[in-house]
Parts: sequence; C-alpha cells; structure tokens
Amino acid sequence: MMRMLEAQAPARQTATDTIQTLSSRLSSATLLEDRRAAILGLRSFAKLFPASVASGALRDLIAGLRRDAEDPDTLKVVLETLLMLFEPDETSPEASEEITLWLADEFTQRQDNITALLDLLELGEFYPRLYALQILSHVSSARPQRTQEAVFAAPLGVSRITNVLDDKREAVRNEALVLLVALTPSSAELQKVVAFENAFDRVFVLIANDGGLTHGSTTVQDCLSLLANLLSLNTSNQSYFREMGGIMKIKKLLAAVLEQEDGNEGVSSWMKPQRDMNLWGILGVVQLFLARGAQGTLLNQQAFWQTAVLQTILHIAFHPGFSAGVRAKALQTCGDLIRGNHGLQERFGDLPVQIKIADGPATNGHTPEDVRSKQPVKPVYQEHNVIEALLELALESSPIALFDIRLAALSCVKAFVEGHAGIRAHVLRRAIEGHRSGDDAIPNMLTVLLEPPSARTNADPYQQWVAAVLLMHLVYENAETKSMALKVTEGDAESGEEVVTFVQSIASNVIAGIQHVEDERALIGYLMLLLVWLFEDPEAVNDLLGEGSNVQGLITAVKITKSTMPLVAGLAAFLLGVVYEFSTKDSPVPRTTLHGLLIGNMGRETYVDSLTRLRENPFVRDFEVLPQAGSGGLPDVFFDKTFIDFLKDNFSRFLRAIDRDPKFEVSVVSEGVQKGVSRDLVDSLRAQVEEQKQSIEAANTELLQLKRKLEQEELDHRRTRESTGVELSRIRQINQSLQANHEEEVAKLQRDFTRERDSLLKSHEDELHRRRNEGLGTLENARKQHESEIKRLEQRIASITKEAADELASLVQKHKQEMVAAETEFQTTQQKTAAEVAELKKTISSLESKLESQRNDATRELSTAQAEHQKQLKLLVSDKDSADTRAKAAQSELKSTAEKLDQEIARRKEVQTELDDLLIVFGDVQAQRSADKKRLKELGEEVSEDEDEGDEEDDGEDEDEDGVSGNDDVD
Repeated sequence: MMRMLEAQAPARQTATDTIQTLSSRLSSATLLEDRRAAILGLRSFAKLFPASVASGALRDLIAGLRRDAEDPDTLKVVLETLLMLFEPDETSPEASEEITLWLADEFTQRQDNITALLDLLELGEFYPRLYALQILSHVSSARPQRTQEAVFAAPLGVSRITNVLDDKREAVRNEALVLLVALTPSSAELQKVVAFENAFDRVFVLIANDGGLTHGSTTVQDCLSLLANLLSLNTSNQSYFREMGGIMKIKKLLAAVLEQEDGNEGVSSWMKPQRDMNLWGILGVVQLFLARGAQGTLLNQQAFWQTAVLQTILHIAFHPGFSAGVRAKALQTCGDLIRGNHGLQERFGDLPVQIKIADGPATNGHTPEDVRSKQPVKPVYQEHNVIEALLELALESSPIALFDIRLAALSCVKAFVEGHAGIRAHVLRRAIEGHRSGDDAIPNMLTVLLEPPSARTNADPYQQWVAAVLLMHLVYENAETKSMALKVTEGDAESGEEVVTFVQSIASNVIAGIQHVEDERALIGYLMLLLVWLFEDPEAVNDLLGEGSNVQGLITAVKITKSTMPLVAGLAAFLLGVVYEFSTKDSPVPRTTLHGLLIGNMGRETYVDSLTRLRENPFVRDFEVLPQAGSGGLPDVFFDKTFIDFLKDNFSRFLRAIDRDPKFEVSVVSEGVQKGVSRDLVDSLRAQVEEQKQSIEAANTELLQLKRKLEQEELDHRRTRESTGVELSRIRQINQSLQANHEEEVAKLQRDFTRERDSLLKSHEDELHRRRNEGLGTLENARKQHESEIKRLEQRIASITKEAADELASLVQKHKQEMVAAETEFQTTQQKTAAEVAELKKTISSLESKLESQRNDATRELSTAQAEHQKQLKLLVSDKDSADTRAKAAQSELKSTAEKLDQEIARRKEVQTELDDLLIVFGDVQAQRSADKKRLKELGEEVSEDEDEGDEEDDGEDEDEDGVSGNDDVD
C-alpha cells in the first residue's frame, strides 16, 4: 500500500526548479503581496544558489528597487536578497568571483540602477540606507572605475553619500565612510566634489565623536583614509584644506595625543596599539602635503611651521611613550616638513627638544599595565639642540627594536642638509672641530669613521654605516665640503708621526676591515662614501693614490671577496673604476701605470663581472627604503637611496671606464672650474706655444730689418718727392706758357670771327635790302649766293675745327708720352717697395698727406679748370688707385702726372667751347635765313617746298643747339 502511495505521489522539485518558479512568479506578479512572497522564497536560496537566483531574477529584483520603494517591508527583502547574492555562503557550489563581477556589471551598465540605490539614501529608514550603501560598496569593489563614473554622473550622487556622514546611527555613518574611501582613491574630480561637500569638517567631527586619536577605533582609521584619498596629489583640495583651517585641526589632534600621554592617568596599554595606528595615519596625511616637487609643497611647509605642527610632531618623535614605529614616522615627517626649504632648514636647526631622562619603568615605549598601582613619577626632561639629539639617535648604538628610529633620525638629518650648501659646510665644520678637540658628548661622525677596526669597542656595524652616509650627504656634489674634508688628517708631523689624510684612512679601514672579515655593512658604508667623494674630484683621487698600497689592497679585496661578500667586491671594483677614470698623468700613480695594474693584476673580465653582479644584486636591483628583517638578526639595510640613484645613473659609464685609453684624461667641470684635461693635448699646446715663441722672435728680427729698410725708403722717397716737385714746377711753367699762347690764339680767332661775322651780317643785310628792292627776279640769285656763303663758312669752320683738333691731338700725344715716362718711373719705384708696403702704411699715409697738401697748392692755382672737369679727374684717380692699392706713396706722383693730362684736356675743352660758339653763330645765320624766308612769304613771294623742308630741318637743328641761339632769334 505504501509503495502504491509513493508511486502516486508527485515528483520532488529541485532547488533549480523552485528558483525558476519563483523567478517566474516575481516577473509576472501584479500584486505587491505576490511579489513579496516570491522575493522571500528567492531570498532563502540566495546564499546557497547565487548564480541560479541571479540568472533568473536579478533584473526583476533590481527593478523592485524602484517599483516597491514605497513599501519598506518589500524593499528590505529585495535589498537583503541582493546583498546575499554579493555575499554567498562559502560552502555554496555556485560561489565564485565571477558572480560578483556579473552582479556589478548589471548595476553599472545602466545608470538607472545606481541612481535607484542612491535614491534610497534619501529615505530615513535604517535598513534601506544601510543595505543600499553596502551594495554600492560591493559594486565598487568589483568595478571601481565604472562605479565612480556612475556615482559622479548621478544627480546629487556624491552629495547624497556625503550627507549620510551626518547620520546619527553609527552603522549607517560608518558604511558611508567606507564607501567614500572606496570611491575616492583615484578620481581627482570625485575628490574635489567630495571635498566641497564639507567632507573635511565632517571627518574631523567624526574623529572627535569617536574619541580622537587616542581613544578612537577603526572609524578614525577610515576617516584618516578618506582624508588621505582626498588630499593625495590633489593641489586644489590641499589649498582648500589649508584655507578652511584643517592644519590647525591636525595640530589640535596631535596636541591632544601628547596631553593625554603626559597626563596623570596616562594611556592604558590596551589602547596604545590602536592609538599608534591612528597617530601613524595622521602623520601619513601630513606627509601627503609634502610631496617632493609638488606645486604647493613650500606653502604647505610654511603653513605647518606657522601652526607649530612641526614642533608638535618633533615632540612626539622624542617622546618615549610612543612606539618605535610612530616615533620613526614622526621623524620622517619632520624631515619632509623642512626638506628643500632653506628658511625652515635654518630655523629647524635652532629648535630645542625635550628628552626624558627619568621616569617610571617602560617597555619599548609602553608603560606597564598596572600603572594605577604605582605612584606617578614626574618625568624629568633635559633640553637638547634638535640636530645634536638627532645625531645622537643616529650614531649611538641601540637595540635592533629601535633601528627604525635610528634610520628615521638619519633621514631627518639628511633632509636638514639637503640642498643647502651653507648648512652642509656648517655641520661638517662643527664635526671637524669636535673631532680635533675630542670634547663631543655624542659620537662624532669623523671620529667614528677614522677609528680602525681593531680599536672598536662595539660590534655595531651601523655606527660606521650611518656616519659614512651622513658624511656622504655632506660632500655629495659639493666642492666646498669635499675640500674641507680633504684637509682632515691624522698624525702630528712635528712629533715625528706619519700624517695620513682622511681619504687614505678610510681606504685603509676598508682594506683592514676586509682582512678582519668585518661586517660588510660598515665596509659598504665606507665604500659608498669614497665613491661619492672621489667622483669628479681629481684632487681626492690623487690623495687616495698618494698611498701606493691602496690600489693593490682594493684589487686584492675584489678578488678575495668576490664569492663571500659580492657587494663589497662590486663596490671595490667600482671604486677602482672611479679612481682610474679621474686619475691624471701627474697622479702619484700615473694613469698609464694604474691602467696596467688594473688590467694585469685584476683583469678586465673580473672588473666587468664584479660590476655586473653588483648591479644585478637584489639589494641594488630591488632596493627598498624600509628596513627588512635579516636572517642573522640585523636588518638587511645596506645602501642609501641617494647612492643607489648615483650607482644606477653612472653604472654604464664606469662599466666602460677600464676600456678608456690611458692617454686620454677626463675633463671635469666643478662649480665653473675645469679640472683635468688630455695630456696629449697639453703637450701639443706646449709645442705650439714654443713654435709661436720662435715665430715671434723671427718676426721681431724681420721687423728690425724692415724698420731699417723703411728708413732707407723714406730717404729715397724724400729724394723722389724733391725731384717730383722740380718736375712739377717745370710742367706748371710749360702749362702756363701753353695756356697763355692758347689764350692769345683764341682771342685772335675770336676777333677775326667777330669781325668777319659783323662783315657778313652787314653785307647780308645790304643784300637783303637790295633783293627786296629788286623783287622776285633776283630772289633765286640771292639764295644761291647765300648758300655759297654758308658753304664757305662751313668750310671755314671745318678748317678751323681740324686745325684745333690737330693741335689738340699733338698736345695730347706729347703729354701721353710724358705720362708713360712718369708711369714707367712709378712702376720702377713700385717694384722696389712692394715687399715692404704692408709695414710702411702708416709712414706712407703721413707722406701722402704732405703730398696731398702740395697737390692742393697746385690745384688751387688751377681751381677754375679743375672744377669744370672734376668728374674726369676722379675717374683717372680711381683708375690709378685700383692699379696700385698697396703703394700709396707713389700715388701723389701719378696724380701729378694725371693733372698734367687734365690741363691739356682743359685746353681741348676750351677749344671745343670756341667751336661751339662758332656753331652758335652758324645757327644764328640759319635762323636769320628762316626769318628772311618767312618775311618773303609774308610779302607774297613764292618759296619752293624743298626750301621749306630745308628750313624745317634747319629749325630742328637750331632747337638742339644751346639756348643762346634762341635768344639771338628773339632779338
């Protein structure tokens, strides 16, 4: 019977079928109660079967956020179901990260879905707000970028989340805080919007309500995380934070921590871990304002100084009541607050600090738990200068548990001297004075470094390491401090002791430390110092080479430590490369000899292999600033960050240094002064200088000979000038006589011409009167007679012109011959003086001025003729100058000869002028003839066309003549 009943029973429904059924009901239900029942059913499966529920009902559930938002019960169930999908049971077979990504994608791919969640924040109900924030947090964790964009794009999205920080319910408020932390780590625009929603004030209110830094819980940590997100690399928010008084609020939080720590009741030990975490967080926030090279760093540093935040943090750093991690963080923050700011660096060096020297028992900075059972002990403080206190922290041996403080103190001192040459020199000068006097109450860095390994009383390798790093930062890229340190010596020469320089002592300590198998940390510190010091400092290199055993000792160190201490071997090889790179021909160990030692005793392969292994060592390749635990108890801190940067920047150069030709020296420019140069170039320049000296001596001898030649030439020139003057006088007399004869001849011709002209005019007038009286019958005879007279006059003019031209040609030929003779004489003089003309320019110029004066005297006598023919004279002078640019002394003689030719040309021009006058007369006759014809026409006489054309041609010729003819016609 039972079997029959079981066979008739319906088949058992699986979870998947149930989920599908419920999903179908949810999508098709129209009544609120039906949808709520379906959602409740889905909620029961959401933990174990998230994938099935999401695949069948996710979109309907999200739609329920908008559709059923007015029903609190249904809305709560929808939110719980969605939240369970994000948080499935660990034992669920469907649980996976892909489910979360799928859910997040469904929310972020549609802006409406994120907006629906943000709308729920406007409701005053507890659960809708809480669950909506939690779902947004899950979505943001899976798809942060999309969530940030969706929230930023939603209407008042950021504002709605930020307003939840004012919620009185702690769970809701904290969830909003966590969501804001998740949304703001990378989006600068979102950070700005959150900041301007009064987020800074709200965060400080939350911190105060939670008990401040001392009593605050993880909520304070979240608040500090949000502050860090809003301020990190965001100059706008940092400026806004300063303006709204945020720095003063940080000061108050830090001061409250100190006040509570120094109070009578103190701070319970169970509260200190969380207190220290909060304090670490606020110090990290302060450091965000101090990024190197950031735009507002200097303003931020100044603001922290003015509000005494720096002094408060410094007090925390030296307070034994805080853990080593907090104190180290405080010291690092102090360094960041002054780094690169010269004004603050100088004022920081004058600050005092209070160091507790007596108090109740303490364990690693924490008081015992039974504080109440003991009588309170009033702490005793002693005031110290901050720099002395930092040097004491860094250089004094201390337990490993305080190593972070030691490194942080070193970091603070490095920040104090960074970029300030004056402070570097001051600190080194004080160290040198303390080393020489031996009165320092704290360890002196120079004394620590110069102490031989065999004389050390403690086994702390970091004392030498810290001292070496400190001095390395003092001399790094600073010629002044290098020079100061180079003057430090050991031993008294007056007492007969051997004087050893500082560089030689450090090198000896390295070699001795390797022989005594000293901890490599101290050796690395020494080698870092030497490498930075000797780089681009030939003087320090020569100092190290002054002790001949140093080179061989370093070569031996490379060989014996290659397997046991590879870092030391690599640095020793690096140091040998630096020494060779900046050595010179004049070094105690000459550059060529040094190269032979390196190649012969160590070998190129060993050198390159040691440097390569150093570069590939994890402590160099994967350098970390923070200390790491070592296998032997000591931290694995071997290098300084500045040195690592130096090594990486110059590795390639020194890897090839051993291949450089020993004859070539590296040129170094330090503070504008060049150090080091190629010796081959120097020898070549010296040879050139010697050659130049010999050339100068030869030139002086030649100059003396030329001076003598010049004197002789001046004498010869004086004689030539006198003879030229005599010749000039003779030519002037000849010219005057020629001019006088010419004037007489011209006057005679003028009188004859005038007389003949008057006669012709008179006869012509008579003839015209006669012809008028005779009438037309005699007109042709008069014309023929007139033409014959014109021809006769033309023949007469031609004969006169020919005679004048022949006479002028004979005169020109005669004077050309004289000019050729003068030019021949000048060429003889030019050939004689051509070799010395360059040296005689000044003397020639003086002589030229004298001759020019004589020329002016001669020219003044013929000024009228010269003024009329100035262009011809300049042309001849220019032609003569181009033919003889180097012999100006003979120029005057050639010009005198040219003047003779000018005078003859003047005579020719005068004859030409007479001819022009004759032509004018002829033109007058022609004009008279035309007038006669015109009168004949007016009287009614006939004139042939040929005569008219002849008259027109005559008129045209008359127009081309000088204006005098025209005047005559008018008359």
